[in-house]
Amino acid sequence: MIVPFKSLIKSLQIISVDLTPRRIWNLLRIYTSLFISKVLKKPVVWGYPPLMMIEPTNICNLKCPMCPSGNGEMKREQGKLNPDHYKKLMDEIGGYLLQVQLWNQGEPFINKSFLELVRYAKEKGIMTQTSTNGHFIRSDAAAEELIRSGLDLLIFSLDGTNQETYEQYRVGGNYLLVMETLERISRMKTKLNSQTPLIELQFLVFKHNKNEIDTIIEISKNLNINRLSFKSAQVYSSEQADRFLPEETAFNRYQVKEDKYMLRGEIKNWCKRLWLNPAVNWDGSVSPCCFDKDGEHAFANIFQNGISFKTVWKGSAFQDFRRRVLRDRRAIGICTNCTEGLPDKFTRIVEVSDM
Repeated sequence: MIVPFKSLIKSLQIISVDLTPRRIWNLLRIYTSLFISKVLKKPVVWGYPPLMMIEPTNICNLKCPMCPSGNGEMKREQGKLNPDHYKKLMDEIGGYLLQVQLWNQGEPFINKSFLELVRYAKEKGIMTQTSTNGHFIRSDAAAEELIRSGLDLLIFSLDGTNQETYEQYRVGGNYLLVMETLERISRMKTKLNSQTPLIELQFLVFKHNKNEIDTIIEISKNLNINRLSFKSAQVYSSEQADRFLPEETAFNRYQVKEDKYMLRGEIKNWCKRLWLNPAVNWDGSVSPCCFDKDGEHAFANIFQNGISFKTVWKGSAFQDFRRRVLRDRRAIGICTNCTEGLPDKFTRIVEVSDM
């Protein structure tokens, strides 16, 4: 997801990141190697990722029809991240990280150690963010603990402005409970005089909720939400596409060709995520990115096999995958349904204060 420059500047005025010389030098090295790799069509990797997605759990309380955690189609074993394993990883790589994204598949707050993970990253000067369905922060005490943890950005998935619309995709979800949670956190931020976490509402635009965009904007203003993101949905079948996708191209990443739904735009033979933003699953398996939802392309397990992340990052398996992407990205299944690198950005992020 590309954050608009104005939103980025506003965020950096609030969010806490320790820009050490090591982190700045690492950022220069990794971006230089990304550029060289793109030009030469050969994987060159200098430095380590400045961003990392770490999965607290792949278990979820909802049954969203296009999510492998929710619909029961995920092939990976379910479980929760061990905080001791996480801390060992942070001790190894945290000095290079600017940001840790504490989610992937599953609902992060199901892991009871979630805020411990946040606090440990903040102790190391790393920006922290997560994405939630908003069902587990049910008291003022829980909201206060969340705010005091230092979490920088909290993304709420809210794809409707009433229960009827909301539950069409967030199956098993409680709209009023999510609204109560948003109100609680907003109220507690005011009480504690805290600007963080920044709150972003993520609104997946579907056929059944596209007429509620104006309403979600008003809700965001009333709740002192910082950002709104309008995102197109990812589908896996023509049946899902017919049911959920709106006709408006601004919120539809697909086009129909020969009776098949295909991404709009050319899938180019490169991907910055393989240099900037890997994913570590709850069990320690290292995937190239968050689109590897089943761990099909996981390179190694850093929690079970005594292998360091640095070894995996520059190892032959990861390098071979980068090489495949640089040669023929379209031949890799997970890449054929990914918008990374497409000319049209299918997520619109706006500052609520500007609306």
